[in-house]
Amino acid sequence: MNEWLTGELNKLALTHRILEMEGHGDMTQGHLSLRDPDGRGFWMKRHGIGIGEVLGEDDFVLLDFEGRKLSGSGKPHSEWPIHSEILRNRPEISVVAHTHPFYSGIFSATDEPLRPLTLDGSRFTTDVPHHKGSAELVNTIELGQDLAQVLGGAYAVFLGNHGVTFVGRNIEQALLMGLSVERAAHAQLVAAASGLATSWPDAAEMEKRRASGIGNETIEPSGFYRQTFDYYARKLRWAERHNAADTPGYFRL
Repeated sequence: MNEWLTGELNKLALTHRILEMEGHGDMTQGHLSLRDPDGRGFWMKRHGIGIGEVLGEDDFVLLDFEGRKLSGSGKPHSEWPIHSEILRNRPEISVVAHTHPFYSGIFSATDEPLRPLTLDGSRFTTDVPHHKGSAELVNTIELGQDLAQVLGGAYAVFLGNHGVTFVGRNIEQALLMGLSVERAAHAQLVAAASGLATSWPDAAEMEKRRASGIGNETIEPSGFYRQTFDYYARKLRWAERHNAADTPGYFRL
């Protein structure tokens, strides 16, 4: 394994733990993947550990696009077709994630569009679609293809009564998409429960927001995506260093 790939997998391991800290953990379920730079397939979190337990490159397996394991120790998750089919359908995407955060899970049971009530919702340059084709695990290529088609050119998709899948051109963007979709779903559910009248920016105002950088997927990792990733990495490292049991969502390693 070359130095670049080792570094990226270690960064992806860190991303798993950040997502656990921020409420995306669900026992041993949930997984992220990275497109293999040599075109062999993708590196995916191994089965049997939680996302808060992913510590480094040894916690990933390399799969080809037919789900055959090429390298690494451990078994792949049965929902590997989520990753294979989205990566096949979106050549610009390098990272695919599937998690079961609480608020996104509830929101996935609705037919409501995700609104830009807060800045989190504004970070999506396209609508966040709902996949309602099946409530079962996405564990066949056919189901993975259907999910990839529903996702289309978007950066997140709700899986009905299940969870959420989100993607990125790089690790930094994928993390921000995952954090933002959960926070936006949370905000919308709270607003609906409040019974208060709500409003959100119209299409013209959203274009102004995006022109200023919010939600712009062309931003380089050295910009807002990079800053956001570095912030959460510092937050996680502080929690791990102090074994902070009072940190929300923190998984004690």
